[in-house]
Amino acid sequence: MGLFSFLSSKKKKFRTTYEAETFRAVFREDEELFLRVQKSEELKRFQMLEEEVNSSAFKRRKKEIEQLSYKNSEYYKAEKQYKALLRQSKMRSYLLVNVSQELKGYEQFIQSPEYQEYQKLNVIVKSVGFDKRLHAAEYLAYKRILTQPKVSAAVKFEKLKRFKEYLEVKSSDLPEKFEKLNAFVHSDEFKEDRKYLLDKNRYKTTEDYRLKEEYERLKKHPDIVKYATLLHDPYFNRMRKWQLVFEDDFEQGRLDTTKWITRYYPGERFLNDTYGVGEDVQLFTPDNISFQGSAATLTFRKESIIGKYWDPKLGIREKRYEYTSGLISTAAVFRQRYGRFEAKIKLNHSPVTACFWMLGDAHVPHVEIMKCQADGVSMGRIYRRKMETKSDIQPLKELPLGNDYYIFTLEWTEEKMTWLVNDTVVKEVYEDIPDEPMYVVLSLGTREVPADKHLPVRMDIDWVRGYRLKR
Repeated sequence: MGLFSFLSSKKKKFRTTYEAETFRAVFREDEELFLRVQKSEELKRFQMLEEEVNSSAFKRRKKEIEQLSYKNSEYYKAEKQYKALLRQSKMRSYLLVNVSQELKGYEQFIQSPEYQEYQKLNVIVKSVGFDKRLHAAEYLAYKRILTQPKVSAAVKFEKLKRFKEYLEVKSSDLPEKFEKLNAFVHSDEFKEDRKYLLDKNRYKTTEDYRLKEEYERLKKHPDIVKYATLLHDPYFNRMRKWQLVFEDDFEQGRLDTTKWITRYYPGERFLNDTYGVGEDVQLFTPDNISFQGSAATLTFRKESIIGKYWDPKLGIREKRYEYTSGLISTAAVFRQRYGRFEAKIKLNHSPVTACFWMLGDAHVPHVEIMKCQADGVSMGRIYRRKMETKSDIQPLKELPLGNDYYIFTLEWTEEKMTWLVNDTVVKEVYEDIPDEPMYVVLSLGTREVPADKHLPVRMDIDWVRGYRLKR
């Protein structure tokens, strides 16, 4: 399909001017939000969290936490060892005796003279080869001391099984081992970690989970959702690369002379007067620029007037013009190499040419953004040396005229030039791209005498804008 063959297709349509302007208004709102969010602490936090929660380390930690098992932990091993010790009868005897009043009383008594005497006599009596007849005195003393209640109680205590088991355990490393395990399994750390490891929802108690929840909340925040959508929106990103540097909405009800001149630039610069060139039948005068509502109107009309013209051989001369018209140009204040240039214009079928074009200091290059004649609208012509046409026009014969405004746009970069109507591409050129600064001109004129019955002719301009690529 050709560059503009879709115009003949019933399935393809231009975006309406209302839609194109709505898109621009929405873009301005979206860009304001985008820039605000771009500078916000919420986005910085979201981007930091996004990097964190999507990192391999974060995912690894989550997996490790979810795979934790109490039965495979040091806490389970310690608790198992602790309970195993408690099940041992010797350890139970040790623990029972170790905290008993009997042991305390016993330990105090064995320091007494009575017990010391008993111990001495017991050693003698229990020694190998002891003969109680030969050592009757010692034996009787031993018998008497055993009758003492305290000595008798101590001896009975020493014979208890639990005491013997107590002594056996005490002489081993079990008490130290038990105390360490006991302190550990009853510590706050153990209790908290045991509870954590037994919790099936343990991940939800972590700082990582809190960060993930914060990330998910921010991810659903309307401004951040919109920001993320705009990052991938083709129209938004195409428009966003342009920075507005020139604009006139013609809402003052008069021409802003800080932005526009009303004649060819050499007349402004050298003559301080308007003049005609070549075969122009009209003289451009500021009287043919009027304002209605928020639009500027250029009018071509029949009017007899004496004015200057440029004769290539004789220079500036005077002659009578039978027609006057309007022209506005940014030549004195706004010139630019590359950029986006657009205007919202209402046109009519007429024998007079309405043109939205660009020019530099010389007569060429000369770029027609839009030209409207009796046969309709065309776009996309570039003139180079000696008015040689380097890019032919793209006719838009099916574009209806008379009642509607259209937005005509030229996007000009080092690589290509693109012409659009209501944001619909109608032509692209990749060769012979001009590379010198040019200014914007809107004019209404002709080189052929028009039939008076068609006059006056109007060209209504709602607004003009110029952009440059953001650095």
